[in-house]
Amino acid sequence: MRALSRKLSGGVKGDSSKKAATTPPPFVTLFDTLAPAESDQVLGPDAVERLCTDMQVEPDNVLLLVLAWVLDASKMGYFTREEWESGIQQLGSAGTPHALRQQLETVHAQTLRDIERLRGLHKFAHKFCREERRKNIDVQSAQVMLKMTIGPLFSEHVSNLVRFMGEKEQLAKAGVSLDEWTMMLQFCREIDSTCSNFQDDGAWPVLLDDFVEWQRSQLE
Repeated sequence: MRALSRKLSGGVKGDSSKKAATTPPPFVTLFDTLAPAESDQVLGPDAVERLCTDMQVEPDNVLLLVLAWVLDASKMGYFTREEWESGIQQLGSAGTPHALRQQLETVHAQTLRDIERLRGLHKFAHKFCREERRKNIDVQSAQVMLKMTIGPLFSEHVSNLVRFMGEKEQLAKAGVSLDEWTMMLQFCREIDSTCSNFQDDGAWPVLLDDFVEWQRSQLE
């Protein structure tokens, strides 16, 4: 009788109260594999470099930028566990570096076909490169990221923009603002390679007005 009373009051737990063991998604397991022994909450530069090696990509490969974008990473070269787990929906089945590379290649290909996703990646690249308390990104970062994000679709424009930014001395001091950065994508989509359809009185940033003037001088 006492045993029955204890069971009804919760003193003795039946089989139904046992917690079923849950298996983490493969993507989370991959984080645990990469995490250093001294910290299981952050993947730092060494772990990220190891991931690149295992995926057989260079650290400046666009796939690393795509990964950071999917995870909404806040700091270059680092992924926190919280950020990593936020990518489960898109990357949850990737339990090995090879599988992750394949997933990221798929995400990248989809992004190049979807202008809204491309805008998202392009805008994220500016935020990701921005140094703390600065609104603009430096020219070198802008050149690298421009080639990564929209270079595959607008190679001629991007090649010329990269050259132009390298030659514009004032830009080296000021950097590239978010407005200038986002309008570069719109410019590449709307303006032909000779800039013949560029309206001088349009609502473009001064930087792009200067670029068109430079571009036309190159064609003379």
